[in-house]
Amino acid sequence: MTASQVRRVVWVHGDSLSVTDPALSACPDAPALFVFDRPFLQAVPVAFPRLAFMYQGVRDLAAHRPGPTELRVGAVPDELAAFAAAHHAAELHVTRNFTPDFARIVDGLRAARPDLRIIVHEPERLTSFNGPLRRFFGFWKKVEREVLHGEPAPDFPQRGHR
Repeated sequence: MTASQVRRVVWVHGDSLSVTDPALSACPDAPALFVFDRPFLQAVPVAFPRLAFMYQGVRDLAAHRPGPTELRVGAVPDELAAFAAAHHAAELHVTRNFTPDFARIVDGLRAARPDLRIIVHEPERLTSFNGPLRRFFGFWKKVEREVLHGEPAPDFPQRGHR
């Protein structure tokens, strides 16, 4: 089976709700799944407007991509494992998320589906800043010109430069 014949699915999470998401871009025709994490939502109060915003994001995403997009509610690793199995997927693509839950979910999915290859795509960087992050305002002052105008700030080195 060639790479183009491998059955793939995409996991879309709250930080990857974008038509330019790297995992979705790598697999535009693959079935995609967004899961409202029931255990998380039961443990952490999330305001209804935030949930509605995420739901609308999934709807917008589904309307603007060629592959099917599905939304479920449940334990994320279980839902992803079932989704991958239903689509006979050998690979699951996802864009990295820097939260502790991401690692927990990936570990749970690997335990549930050791045969499933998980491909983690790196998110797009909005800035070349690599320094310590203490307070948002100080960080924003350093990256504002780069983020808003594409002009690197003169007080920190660019990626690949010393």
